[in-house]
Amino acid sequence: MLAQTASRNGVQSRAPGALDVLLARLRPSFVAYFAPIMGQDDAEDAAQVALLSIMRTVRGFAADRALGYVLAVASHHVAKARRRHAHAKRRYVPLELAETIEWPVAADRDTEYHELTRALRASLAALPPERREALLEPLKGVTSSTLAAQQHVSLATVRSRRRRARKSLHAALASLR
Repeated sequence: MLAQTASRNGVQSRAPGALDVLLARLRPSFVAYFAPIMGQDDAEDAAQVALLSIMRTVRGFAADRALGYVLAVASHHVAKARRRHAHAKRRYVPLELAETIEWPVAADRDTEYHELTRALRASLAALPPERREALLEPLKGVTSSTLAAQQHVSLATVRSRRRRARKSLHAALASLR
């Protein structure tokens, strides 16, 4: 039937619209063949890719071998989908399983996190109040110009205080290494 459709519609002789008719006739069959294996959405995508493959090569094969080629393209895409699915099953596990596994370095990370938090809070507390404000107020959404107006200083002074506060924090955090 496919060979008759390909030759009758003039696909190989490049008759206008013949390739579109052939691809339109093949598409529902491809989607129906792919859907049970890979799901409807992926079947639509796989059918499009398979049809593109056929479209690129249809003029190069004999009409009596067309059916064999189309079946080979379809089976190739199914095999490819099965390999992808098997690979994904090996690669990913259910989230529920991951939640039950205890992370061996969780205690070390918690200790390091708490140590870092203590050092950061101590360093912030040691900063003069104007430097601490210059550093933390932007985190609350206060702009540098608003902060400068609140503190009755220039914008350059706010930037300088912020730079000095960062330098103090860098030094304090570098000691943790």
